[in-house]
Amino acid sequence: MSEHGHLIRWEEAFAFMRSIEDSVTRNLVNMALVRLVIKTNLQKTAAPQTDLDMLYLATVLKEFFEEHEVLARTLQGERVGAFFEDEEGTEVEHAPREGLERGRRD
Repeated sequence: MSEHGHLIRWEEAFAFMRSIEDSVTRNLVNMALVRLVIKTNLQKTAAPQTDLDMLYLATVLKEFFEEHEVLARTLQGERVGAFFEDEEGTEVEHAPREGLERGRRD
Protein backbone atom coordinates (compact mmCIF):
# COMPACT_ATOMS: atom_id res chain seq x y z
CA MET A 1 0.00 0.00 0.00
CA SER A 2 1.31 3.44 -0.90
CA GLU A 3 2.13 5.78 1.96
CA HIS A 4 0.92 8.77 -0.07
CA GLY A 5 -2.09 9.40 -2.22
CA HIS A 6 -2.09 9.87 -5.97
CA LEU A 7 -3.19 12.72 -8.20
CA ILE A 8 -6.10 11.24 -10.11
CA ARG A 9 -7.84 12.59 -13.24
CA TRP A 10 -4.96 15.03 -13.80
CA GLU A 11 -5.12 14.73 -17.58
CA GLU A 12 -8.81 15.67 -17.49
CA ALA A 13 -7.98 18.53 -15.12
CA PHE A 14 -5.39 20.02 -17.47
CA ALA A 15 -7.76 19.58 -20.44
CA PHE A 16 -10.45 21.39 -18.43
CA MET A 17 -7.98 24.12 -17.51
CA ARG A 18 -7.04 24.63 -21.18
CA SER A 19 -10.75 25.00 -22.02
CA ILE A 20 -11.26 27.96 -19.65
CA GLU A 21 -12.01 30.91 -21.91
CA ASP A 22 -10.93 33.77 -19.65
CA SER A 23 -7.14 34.01 -19.94
CA VAL A 24 -6.59 35.44 -16.44
CA THR A 25 -8.66 32.71 -14.79
CA ARG A 26 -6.97 30.05 -16.95
CA ASN A 27 -3.53 31.35 -15.98
CA LEU A 28 -4.37 31.37 -12.25
CA VAL A 29 -5.78 27.82 -12.38
CA ASN A 30 -2.72 26.72 -14.37
CA MET A 31 -0.36 28.27 -11.81
CA ALA A 32 -2.14 26.52 -8.92
CA LEU A 33 -2.25 23.11 -10.64
CA VAL A 34 1.38 23.29 -11.75
CA ARG A 35 2.43 24.26 -8.21
CA LEU A 36 0.53 21.28 -6.81
CA VAL A 37 2.07 18.84 -9.30
CA ILE A 38 5.60 20.15 -8.67
CA LYS A 39 5.16 20.09 -4.90
CA THR A 40 3.70 16.58 -4.99
CA ASN A 41 6.34 15.15 -7.32
CA LEU A 42 9.45 16.95 -6.05
CA GLN A 43 8.69 17.20 -2.34
CA LYS A 44 7.48 13.72 -1.51
CA THR A 45 7.13 14.58 2.17
CA ALA A 46 4.48 17.17 1.23
CA ALA A 47 2.44 14.73 -0.88
CA PRO A 48 -1.28 14.27 -0.15
CA GLN A 49 -2.09 11.47 2.28
CA THR A 50 -5.04 10.32 0.14
CA ASP A 51 -5.89 10.40 -3.55
CA LEU A 52 -6.65 13.89 -4.86
CA ASP A 53 -9.15 14.36 -7.70
CA MET A 54 -7.44 16.99 -9.83
CA LEU A 55 -10.48 17.57 -12.06
CA TYR A 56 -12.62 18.38 -9.05
CA LEU A 57 -9.89 20.66 -7.72
CA ALA A 58 -9.56 22.42 -11.09
CA THR A 59 -13.30 23.15 -11.23
CA VAL A 60 -13.26 24.59 -7.70
CA LEU A 61 -10.17 26.68 -8.48
CA LYS A 62 -11.87 28.03 -11.62
CA GLU A 63 -14.91 29.09 -9.60
CA PHE A 64 -12.66 30.79 -7.05
CA PHE A 65 -10.28 32.50 -9.48
CA GLU A 66 -12.95 33.75 -11.89
CA GLU A 67 -14.15 36.23 -9.26
CA HIS A 68 -11.54 38.82 -10.27
CA GLU A 69 -13.15 41.72 -8.41
CA VAL A 70 -13.30 39.76 -5.15
CA LEU A 71 -9.68 38.70 -5.55
CA ALA A 72 -8.59 42.27 -6.29
CA ARG A 73 -10.40 43.58 -3.21
CA THR A 74 -8.87 40.84 -1.08
CA LEU A 75 -5.38 41.61 -2.38
CA GLN A 76 -5.96 45.23 -1.38
CA GLY A 77 -6.55 44.08 2.20
CA GLU A 78 -10.34 43.97 2.31
CA ARG A 79 -11.85 40.99 4.10
CA VAL A 80 -14.25 39.55 1.58
CA GLY A 81 -16.42 36.46 2.11
CA ALA A 82 -14.13 34.60 4.48
CA PHE A 83 -14.85 32.52 7.55
CA PHE A 84 -12.99 34.38 10.26
CA GLU A 85 -13.48 36.78 13.12
CA ASP A 86 -13.03 40.51 12.65
CA GLU A 87 -10.96 42.69 14.99
CA GLU A 88 -13.82 42.87 17.53
CA GLY A 89 -14.11 39.08 17.62
CA THR A 90 -17.45 39.00 15.81
CA GLU A 91 -17.86 36.06 13.49
CA VAL A 92 -18.21 37.38 9.94
CA GLU A 93 -19.87 34.37 8.32
CA HIS A 94 -20.89 30.99 9.60
CA ALA A 95 -18.80 28.17 8.20
CA PRO A 96 -20.57 24.84 7.63
CA ARG A 97 -18.61 23.31 10.49
CA GLU A 98 -20.75 20.27 11.16
CA GLY A 99 -19.29 17.34 9.29
CA LEU A 100 -16.07 19.09 8.31
CA GLU A 101 -14.20 17.73 11.31
CA ARG A 102 -15.19 14.23 10.27
CA GLY A 103 -14.45 14.76 6.58
CA ARG A 104 -18.10 14.71 5.51
CA ARG A 105 -19.27 16.92 2.67
CA ASP A 106 -22.97 17.09 3.55
